[in-house]
Amino acid sequence: MLKQFLKHELTQKVAGLLIAYYLKICFQTSAWNIKNEKAINNLLKKKKKVIVCFWHSKLLMMVFCWNYPNKFKMLISGHRDGKIISNAVSHFGIETISGSSRKNMISSLKQIISQLNQKNVVGITPDGPRGPKEQIKDGLVSLIKKTDAVIVPLTYCARFKVELNTWDNFLMVFPFNKFVAVWGDPFYYNSNYTFEENKKKLQEEFERLEKFSKNLSY
Repeated sequence: MLKQFLKHELTQKVAGLLIAYYLKICFQTSAWNIKNEKAINNLLKKKKKVIVCFWHSKLLMMVFCWNYPNKFKMLISGHRDGKIISNAVSHFGIETISGSSRKNMISSLKQIISQLNQKNVVGITPDGPRGPKEQIKDGLVSLIKKTDAVIVPLTYCARFKVELNTWDNFLMVFPFNKFVAVWGDPFYYNSNYTFEENKKKLQEEFERLEKFSKNLSY
């Protein structure tokens, strides 16, 4: 019954608006600290093709990590849940590219390449929309090989949080919190390594970043 209710466009818009309000409350009542911001600043100054990547479990609060002049486009599933998220992030000036399905995979790929060529930044959850959790997919590695784009991993940690019982253990955060956002080291496809070696090195950078962020003290 609930799934049918959430399929309606009006319901999705209302749900997105409520989520946006909750996120704003969490942000405005909390303290934020950003680490290694020079990583993204240097790339934007050099006008590189930039893809910002973060795990699906931390998707929503990432909207507050983007405070730069470049336009940010987020790849989000065209599924019901994706549409709700798309409505939510739209209230923060972030536009979305509908993708992550077989039907519009080619269309979304064209849009991503077009946005990168315009020097707009594209946000991707490399384990979305259905997992496996926190595992890089071949498509992301193929994308940076094809476009010569650079990936900048991004994550955050929060003092007060709960992991939901979802496939990705989605991170639920609360107001009056303390957040630390951490930018990872830029990653380029290295033609001196095999495809699988590039994928492994990118996976290792994500794992390093997650471990580092979890070890941060408040």
